[in-house]
Amino acid sequence: MKRRAMRAGLPALFLGMCVGGAAARAQENFTKPTPEELSMTSLPGYPGVAAVVLDREEITDDDMHVVHHYDRIKILTKDGEKYANVVLPFVRMSDGSVYNDDDKTVDGIVARTIHADGTIVPFTGKPYLKVLGKGKDEKVQEKVFTLPDVEVGSILEYSYATRISDYDFEAPYWYIQGSLYVKFAHYRWYPTERKVINGRGQAINSITYIPILPPGATVVRHDIPHTTNSGPTQYYDLVMRDVPPVVKEPYMPPIAGFTYRVLFNFTAERTPADWWKNEGKDWAKSMDRFADPNSGLKEETAEITAGATTDDQKLRKIYAAVMELENTRYSRKREQREDKAAGEGKVQDAADVLNLKRGSQTQLTSLFIGMARAAGMKAYFMVVPDRSKNIFLPGWLDFRQFNDVIAIVNVDGKEEYFDPGWRYCPYGHLAWQHTLVEGLRETNKASEFGTTPGDDFNYNRMERVANLNMDDNGQITGRIDLNFSGSPAVKWRHKALIGDAESLHHALQSYLEGMVPTSLQVKVDKIENLQDYEQPLKVSFQVTGALGVHAGNRLIMPSDLFESRSAATFPDDKRQEPVYFPYAQYHADALRVNLPERWVVEAIPAKARYDFSGREAYEMLVTQNAGGFTTRRERFQIELLVAPKDYAALRGYYSQFESQDQASVVLKPSPAATAAAAVPVAN
Repeated sequence: MKRRAMRAGLPALFLGMCVGGAAARAQENFTKPTPEELSMTSLPGYPGVAAVVLDREEITDDDMHVVHHYDRIKILTKDGEKYANVVLPFVRMSDGSVYNDDDKTVDGIVARTIHADGTIVPFTGKPYLKVLGKGKDEKVQEKVFTLPDVEVGSILEYSYATRISDYDFEAPYWYIQGSLYVKFAHYRWYPTERKVINGRGQAINSITYIPILPPGATVVRHDIPHTTNSGPTQYYDLVMRDVPPVVKEPYMPPIAGFTYRVLFNFTAERTPADWWKNEGKDWAKSMDRFADPNSGLKEETAEITAGATTDDQKLRKIYAAVMELENTRYSRKREQREDKAAGEGKVQDAADVLNLKRGSQTQLTSLFIGMARAAGMKAYFMVVPDRSKNIFLPGWLDFRQFNDVIAIVNVDGKEEYFDPGWRYCPYGHLAWQHTLVEGLRETNKASEFGTTPGDDFNYNRMERVANLNMDDNGQITGRIDLNFSGSPAVKWRHKALIGDAESLHHALQSYLEGMVPTSLQVKVDKIENLQDYEQPLKVSFQVTGALGVHAGNRLIMPSDLFESRSAATFPDDKRQEPVYFPYAQYHADALRVNLPERWVVEAIPAKARYDFSGREAYEMLVTQNAGGFTTRRERFQIELLVAPKDYAALRGYYSQFESQDQASVVLKPSPAATAAAAVPVAN
C-alpha cells in the first residue's frame, strides 16, 4: 500500500559517482546570479508578490538511494523575508524490521544569502531536527535552518539531500506548483534496473505515472547507452518554465487534487486495475480479520439487540452502542504502556474494542461491521478519501489517497451507508466529507470501486429565529434560537468534544455576534440535544441592546437581523477554479420585532425571489402590522460544484440576494407620539 519497493538481499556497497553532474551541482555548485536577478524588484503580472522561485531542481537517483534538491528564491518584499526560515519535512517509516525501516534522513544542507549588490553571506549554522510526532510505524520530523542576513532584494540559495535505506527504493512524487511563482523547474529520475520486490514479495516489472500538468508540459523518457551491465538504462525528465502560484479563491475544491504534479509508482502489475484489485484484496482480508465476529462478540451483540425484530431495529441498537464508546479521534489514542499499566492488552480485534469501550475511527467502524455480521446481516467495509482535503485519482497507485473507513450494510434487502467512526454522525448518514466520493469497497467476492451517496438540502439545515421587543427608548430585549441539523450540528458537537462547556459557550456566542449588529449583546441561555445526534442541536440566547440607526425622526432597522453584517461572498468578477460548496443545505430565518406605541412601520422591502438555474433559490418576505414587523427568509442550495464558465451567473445570483439582505425597514413616529410631541407644555 506504499510507494516503496524493497530490494531483496543485503545492502549494496557504494557504486561510484551519481549519474550525471546535475545532482552534484545541486548539492554544492551554486549558480552565479545574473544582473537582472540581482536588480529584480517585482514580478510582472503579480503585483506585490512576496518572493519568486528563480530555480528549482529535484534529482532522484535510485541506485544511490538519494534525492538531491536545489532552490533559489528571490525576496521581493518585507513579507518575503519569512522564506529565510527553511523547513524540510520528512517521515521515517518503520515496522521494527531492518528490511522495513526506510531510515530516511535529510542531510548535506548547504546554503547562502546573496544581497542585491552581489555580497555573499554563507550559512555556517547547524540545522536542527524537530520530531513532530510518532506513530506505530512512522516518525514525523523536520530539519530546520535559517539563512543569514536576509533582506528585501536578497537571493536565497540552498541545496540538500534526502536519503533512504539501501534496502529501499522510492518512486518520486514531483510536486511542482506551490505558493510561489516558479521561473524554472527541472525534475529528473534515474530508476534502478536492479531486481526489486514489493511488500507482497512480488517482482517489480513496470513503472507507471500520472501527470497533472498544463498543456505543453511533458514527461520525457530517455534511454542511456550502456557499455557495462551496471547502472540505470533510462531516466525520466521534466522541464517547466513560468509556473504560476496556486490560485487562492473562496470556496475552492480541495486544491491538492488540482495542482501541477507528476506521481510515479513501482508496480508488479501490468495495469492500474490489477494493482487496485490486489491491494484491495489484501486490504479487505486485513479488515475482515479484525472485524471477525468471534463467540464473545456474538454474545454481546445478541444482548445489545435483544427485543429487536427487524434488521433496521437491530442495527440502530448496534449503532447506538458503538456511538457511546470513546472515539480516540476526538480524545486521544492511549499509548501501549498506558494500557499495559492498566492491565489492558493490545487490541487484536473488534471484540477488544468493545471490551475496552474505546477505539479509533477505523476500529469503531470495524466493530460496527463485526456486530452487524454477528447479527446475521451482510456488512462491508469501504475506504474513502476526505473530500475536504483531497480527491481520489484511480491512476495514482497509492492507497494513502484514502483517509477513512465507512460501513455498508444490507438492511432489510437494501444497502445503506453508515459512518459510526465519525462521532455524532446520525444513523443512516455519512459525514459530508465522505459523501459523493469514489472509494474502494468490499463485495461478496472481492473489492471494487464505488461511489458514496449524498444527502439532500433538507438534511443539512440551519434555522435562525429572533423574537425581539423594543421599548420607547429604542432598547431591545428578547431571544434568539439557533437550530442546527445534519452537518452543521455535527460540526458544533465536535467542537464540544475538544473543549469544555465554557469554550463551547464562548464559540457559540462569538458565532452569533459575528452575524448581528454590534449594538446588540447576546448571551448563551440554553443548549439542548448536544449529545442526542438524532435530534437537532438547539441553542437559545438572551438578547439586549439597541437596534436601528436614527435618520432625522425616522429609525432605520435591518430587515434580516442575521445578515446585516454580511459581506459579498464572491467579490471578484473573474474566476479561475470551480466554485465548490461542501454540501447541499437549507437556511431559514425568522425575525419578529414587536414595537412600542411610539413607533409604526412606514416602509418595508418588497417581496423578493431569486434563483440560480433551478439549483439554488432564495426568497424574502417582510410583513407588517400594528404591533411591528416580521421577516421570513429562506435559501436552499443543491449544487455543489459550479464551473468557471457559470461563475458570472452564480455571482449575479449571490449579488442579488445579498443586496436584498441589506434592505431596511423604516420606522416613523406613530400619530399618537407625534401628537403628544406637538402639545405645548404649560407654564
